[in-house]
Amino acid sequence: MPGKVLTRRAINEQRLTFSSMPTSDRLELDLRPATLDDVGIVADLEATRDPEDPRDPEMLRFWWTRGSANEVYMRLVSVRQGEAVAFVGAGHERWEDTPKRFGWIRPVIHRDLWSDAGYSDLVSTAEAWLRSESAATAVVRVREDRKNELEILDRIGYREVRRQKCSELDLGAAHDGLLAGAERCRRRMRDEGVSLLTLSEDTDPKRLNKLYEVCIEVEKDIPTTVPWRTMPFDEWKPMWFEDPGIREDRFWIAREGDAVVGLSVIGFPPTRGLPWTWLTGTSRAVRGRGIARALKYETMAQAIELGYQRVRTNNDGANAPILHINQEMGYRLVAPLIELHRELE
Repeated sequence: MPGKVLTRRAINEQRLTFSSMPTSDRLELDLRPATLDDVGIVADLEATRDPEDPRDPEMLRFWWTRGSANEVYMRLVSVRQGEAVAFVGAGHERWEDTPKRFGWIRPVIHRDLWSDAGYSDLVSTAEAWLRSESAATAVVRVREDRKNELEILDRIGYREVRRQKCSELDLGAAHDGLLAGAERCRRRMRDEGVSLLTLSEDTDPKRLNKLYEVCIEVEKDIPTTVPWRTMPFDEWKPMWFEDPGIREDRFWIAREGDAVVGLSVIGFPPTRGLPWTWLTGTSRAVRGRGIARALKYETMAQAIELGYQRVRTNNDGANAPILHINQEMGYRLVAPLIELHRELE
């Protein structure tokens, strides 16, 4: 069943419906296994958490069906009146090549059915599954403005490990500066012999293999506490290019001679929600030359041309170079994204 496209009015009407329920109903979360038929209602549940950026059902379906070939998942949903009122997911990398066994959890409860006990039960359910899978550490990421969730997690024993900055760029307000910056960067790149183009414009038959090498190098240098697993090419390619938010004519790369030396890509939700910059970076050999900046300006100029008004991004708080570029462009902080861990042993 495909998900409904929720407008802000529809989200508010849904809140009124749930708010009229008796208190006793709010504490009963009859969880059952979630199936692909539930993608739409789970996306709608997620949409109530941030009406400014509602979850796209097509992209959620992709992550549920493709995900990582090296990960194991559990997903449960509670449904009332045909709508999802609670969801809990958990997952982990397959353990064979993992030195420390991290597992992630994602508890979501409808804001108008909130109870401390209900949220705690979702966390406990996810942790119990992770323990059954022999996970050592549970990881959860929560925005700083979701105080009720953070208070529960703190009481349970979760502690902050890292912070990311969730930021938003108003393309209308920054329009002139972004286009002027893109033109400056183009001139500089031409002077240095660096070509900026979309992946669809690149005729090199080995372009994806070359892009893969740069992408993996960039990912390895992103600050993290939970270790990255290097995907083999045959897993990496569908993860990027079967995603409904990714198009080769909106995937920017930089070339110097025969080499692909950088990339920047925005994911554009096909149904609803805001575009997000997913990755920007260059190979180590060319850093410090402004190539990442030039690529990111190209993506913003294209987003403006496509008619988008806002773009968001998440960046680790320790990733100083990209945070500096964001500040220059005019990004404003939405809320920090806090990564919390709890030992399960």
